[in-house]
Amino acid sequence: MTTKLTLSVPLKFKRTARRLSQQRGKSISALVVELIEREAKKEKDPFANLRGIWKDRDIDADEIRERAWKRS
Repeated sequence: MTTKLTLSVPLKFKRTARRLSQQRGKSISALVVELIEREAKKEKDPFANLRGIWKDRDIDADEIRERAWKRS
């Protein structure tokens, strides 16, 4: 399901967006959605994979560094 969103942009930006959308064969809306999705993925928590690996035990940054350096 989609919903309408109105953006206010400079005229030059609108021209650039239209040209880019024509080159890629996609609507401006599709380009905006792709851009936002791509940027949202970059905002992932880089430490999300580490949650739970030291369950029930506090660990500080120095200990993490020390363990990482031992692997190198």
